[in-house]
Amino acid sequence: MKKILTAAAIAVAALVVVAVRPAYAPSKGDKENMLQKAQDERNKRESKDVDKAYNEMMKRTGTTGAKPYDPWGSVRPADKK
Repeated sequence: MKKILTAAAIAVAALVVVAVRPAYAPSKGDKENMLQKAQDERNKRESKDVDKAYNEMMKRTGTTGAKPYDPWGSVRPADKK
């Protein structure tokens, strides 16, 4: 009888330990981190490509010798030199 009670007490103690232990959230893992890094790299490359294309376009359409437009030019008095 003593052996049965001891075995039952051990079984109950084991169940309590299993039931009471804290539950941890699953870790994200390396796979999701690698996907995020790849997406970040792709975004950086795309933004560099866009910046490069913009700068090239600005060089092609540059206003090197043109006089800048002055919308208030007709309102201001003429410069006296």
